[in-house]
Amino acid sequence: MREELTVFELMGETSGSIFPLAQDIMRPLFKEHFSEQRFYGPSFTAQNIAPKPISVELLNKRNPYANPAGLEKLLKEAAQAGYLESKGEGNYVISEKGARAINRTNNAFYNHINKINHFPAEKLNELTGLLGRLVDASSKADLANGTLALDISRSGHPTVEAGSLAQADQQLDDVRAFRDDAHIAAWTPTGVNGHTWETFSFIWNSEANTVEKLVERLPFRNYTAEDYIKTLEELTQRGWIEPGTDGYTATKAGRRLREEAEADTNKNFFTPWQVLTDDEITKLGELLNELKEINIKIMEANKQEV
Repeated sequence: MREELTVFELMGETSGSIFPLAQDIMRPLFKEHFSEQRFYGPSFTAQNIAPKPISVELLNKRNPYANPAGLEKLLKEAAQAGYLESKGEGNYVISEKGARAINRTNNAFYNHINKINHFPAEKLNELTGLLGRLVDASSKADLANGTLALDISRSGHPTVEAGSLAQADQQLDDVRAFRDDAHIAAWTPTGVNGHTWETFSFIWNSEANTVEKLVERLPFRNYTAEDYIKTLEELTQRGWIEPGTDGYTATKAGRRLREEAEADTNKNFFTPWQVLTDDEITKLGELLNELKEINIKIMEANKQEV
């Protein structure tokens, strides 16, 4: 029996165990190279797709859940701070300052995690080989919206040693990016925008089902309470949610719609995984789990030394 969902969850856990290995060196580097950490995101994306420009339209396709007005403000302020250069008509490219900041922080991160890695070389080679096949297969997926998130992720990776922890980290980023592509392709046919879909999803899973909770949970999306009031009204009119005594809940029709989108997401996402056999999927899970456990031990040892 294939264990794709379990292995995907392990990917997230393993990826989450890698950055903390370098967080102590990254904090001062972010402080040194970025006047505000929020400028890292647009600078990173601009560096990834250079020399092509980034824009609100591009960022909104990559992240359809954010407020376009907030993205426009972020790009303008990143340019004012010197990390981007305006090319007119809402287009921006990475500046020399921005490229230097991204390159120095990324290179320091990859060099550090490779230096302190304890995972055996032969196992890393096997892991990166399996992940590489998944990423390559995913890049050929036939999604209605394309594979923009994956393309942006892959195009900007600095060159790192093959079979290294740095390469595994990049590949795990690629897989997560493709998951975004797979989900966007699943819900786009419903006819709503990303903000409306995300609001609906938070109500569906009961994570945030009132205006107050949505504002508190999603401040980084840059939507106001008034925005959420209008969105909740739209979702109610569509028959996807209904008000209750403790906030909104998904209707029967809404739950069915959201569950179908989740199933379509999994279909989109896991179809390329057919490139791996059942035994290879199982092996991938074993390698990920072992790498995660080793990284956790490194972090625990580092804490004891402090």
